[in-house]
Amino acid sequence: MVNDIVELSIGGKSVKIEDILSLSFSDSAGVKSDKVSLKVMPYFPKPKPSTKLELTFKTLKNGSELESLECGLFHVQTVTRSNTKELSFSATGVEFNEKQKKKISYHYQKTKLSSIIDIVAGRLGHKVKFEADDIDIKSLNQTNESDINFLDRISKFYNCLFSIKNDFIYFVNKDDDSLPLTKIDVSKCSSSSIKHSTKTFYKSCEASWHDTDIAKIKKVTFGKGEPVLKIKGTYIDEDDALVKAKSKLKSVNKGTVSGSLSLKGISVYAGTKVELVNTYMGEDDGVYSVVSCNHSYSRNSGWNCSVDIEN
Repeated sequence: MVNDIVELSIGGKSVKIEDILSLSFSDSAGVKSDKVSLKVMPYFPKPKPSTKLELTFKTLKNGSELESLECGLFHVQTVTRSNTKELSFSATGVEFNEKQKKKISYHYQKTKLSSIIDIVAGRLGHKVKFEADDIDIKSLNQTNESDINFLDRISKFYNCLFSIKNDFIYFVNKDDDSLPLTKIDVSKCSSSSIKHSTKTFYKSCEASWHDTDIAKIKKVTFGKGEPVLKIKGTYIDEDDALVKAKSKLKSVNKGTVSGSLSLKGISVYAGTKVELVNTYMGEDDGVYSVVSCNHSYSRNSGWNCSVDIEN
């Protein structure tokens, strides 16, 4: 398509668009690594594993306005030659190595959440973008657990989005009003599907634990009304239990409405938000979280994307 542009470099060298047969970029919220899959002409120089790849999609809107999607930095993982001709390879946003697999035991105490993320990122060799509530942490254990699993686990505790992109560790509040918001006109999508489930929507969460100092069961509740989600755990104090109850309530209630959309390429990323307009009779208009995106390019159809969402 004339209006669609792909800017791709491998090992610091620009790739001609006529050498690209097909291209896709999978972008997921959470710990799953972003991935680029690429098919090129047979004569294309075969890249070595770990070669760096950078990708940007661009398109002209309304004949003049340029919209771009910067996919970021990737590392080549696999290279495949098929039928002695077609060359394809994949690249991931995380360069998998022994540091990420290594299991660590570490006790964090009397610190801030941001400080913990900084410590773990330092071990992995990444920079940090921290945009979450910087709560006080009295005590937190990482016991025989990889740093990736540890960050994924505590992100769920504190209702945050954790991901590794462009050699940065992102730790962001899922409910942050500053997250980018993209408007999508559903009537212009090539296909759309929005599903409402019958799962229970809880209005409050009660966390209980055994306080060994007074030998009694203690309880705290986040939210008001019924139904009440009840959880049990080992909490340091009431503040810790309340934070965990808040996070659990928000996590459990997600996904009562979910959907998928297919449309021409737009600048939208996993972990951000979209506002749907022009749904049937306006029944599903509103703001949703983006769970994952898949952006693709081919010579015939240009840049297209599919977006998975949930409430």
